Amino acid sequence: MKKILLTLLALVPFSAFAQATYDNGLSFGARATVEADAKLMSGLHLLAHEEYRYYSNTDDVMRFYTGIGLEYKVLPFLKVGAEYEWIKRFKYDDEALANVWSTRHRGNFFVTGTWKTPWWQFGVKETLRLTNRPDDLNTLQAPRNALALKSKVSVKYRGWEKVVPFAAFELRNTLNDVSYSGTYNASAEKNKDIYTNEEFLGYKHAYINRYRLQLGVTVKFSKRHELDFYLLGDHYRDKKVDTNREGSDSYVKNGLVLKSIDWYTGNMISAGVGYKWSF
Repeated sequence: MKKILLTLLALVPFSAFAQATYDNGLSFGARATVEADAKLMSGLHLLAHEEYRYYSNTDDVMRFYTGIGLEYKVLPFLKVGAEYEWIKRFKYDDEALANVWSTRHRGNFFVTGTWKTPWWQFGVKETLRLTNRPDDLNTLQAPRNALALKSKVSVKYRGWEKVVPFAAFELRNTLNDVSYSGTYNASAEKNKDIYTNEEFLGYKHAYINRYRLQLGVTVKFSKRHELDFYLLGDHYRDKKVDTNREGSDSYVKNGLVLKSIDWYTGNMISAGVGYKWSF
């Protein structure tokens, strides 16, 4: 009886909404990165990178990342850092009915811990990420300043001098997605509100929206030059809210018209190459 009660209580938050899940299937992509690591003084490094991403399935999406930051070694096994990224994003726009460019600004704040043995190196990296979208945005569908936490564990084999195999697993947690309450009306007539008593609850929905597994190898040509070759498997789970901001009695009364809350899942496999220059 207790298990049944707990199960019913767990279902209560979802009973007010008709939420659909759509599977986007498997897609493929490619990534290319150029990095620079400049030592400014003992323990303090200037970091810069340029990254290009290409995704190919039924639609093509292109992104460019330009980043610059600082990293400081607090202890032999612990580093802290901060980074700014300027992002250009090319994606289909539902209102423009075409692919358009948009700009995003991102701040990354990270802590990295490492543990070395004669044959292995283990790493843990926590990154708090804040992304600002300055373009025209319905803030009842998504936050203008999205907050996420990325947790990454990695391992490298150090037994070979010039070739270093590695693997990494990462979780990405969305911390402040939009949250709603409301009642779904399955018998609503055409052009009538599907939800009644809908209410925007703010930005407090947190959930895991990325699972990533990376396998690769680093080829070291010298102390200053190295190349990474890898495959990245990415399982995503994104929430999409469709909310109008005008045009009905419900909007006048409640400030919004909630059309749907849907989930989109899928998998992507990307081949990547990265060049790093240290000086």
